[in-house]
Amino acid sequence: MQKSNWVRALRVIVGFLAILAAVFVLAYPGLGVLTLFFLLSFTLFFLGIARIAHGYEAKLWSKSHRALYAVAGVLAVIIGVLVLAFPVLGMGTMIFLLAFALMVYGIVSLIVGGSAAAGLVSKWWRAVLIIVGVLSVIFSLLVIVFPAIGLITLVVWLSVSFLLNGIESIISGVE
Repeated sequence: MQKSNWVRALRVIVGFLAILAAVFVLAYPGLGVLTLFFLLSFTLFFLGIARIAHGYEAKLWSKSHRALYAVAGVLAVIIGVLVLAFPVLGMGTMIFLLAFALMVYGIVSLIVGGSAAAGLVSKWWRAVLIIVGVLSVIFSLLVIVFPAIGLITLVVWLSVSFLLNGIESIISGVE
C-alpha cells in the first residue's frame, strides 16, 4: 500500500509520542492518575488523527476498511477530547472511556489485519496488526471487568497497550 510521505511521517511521530507517553507513565506512576489520563487522552487524540489520515490515504484498501479506520480514529479523537475536557467526571467513567476506546482500536486492528488482501499488506504487518489488536482487546477487557484491581495495574496495562500501539504506528509509517 502506498502512503504519502506526510502520512508516513505522522504515523512515526504519533508512534513515538505514544511510546513516550507510555514510558513516562510507567516510570512515574506516583504523579497521579489524573496525569495518566491527560497523557493517555492526548495520545489517544493523536492516534485517532493518525488513524483518520491513514484511512484517508489508504487508496488501495476497500472503502469499508478505510471507513472503519476513519471511524475508529474519530471515536478515539472524540473520547480523547472528552477525557481532556471533563477530567472530574469520575475515575470510573474515564477508565471505562479509555478502555472502550482501546477496545475499538484493537477490534479495528484485528479486522484490518485479519481481512487485508495479501497483496496490499505484508504478512508480518498483518501479524503485527493482529497481535496488537488481540492485546489491546485483552487489556481493555481486563480494565472493564476488573476495575477494582488497582490504579497502578491500570496504569501498567494502559501504558503497555499504548506502547504496543505506538510501535504499530511506527511500523505502519516505516513500511
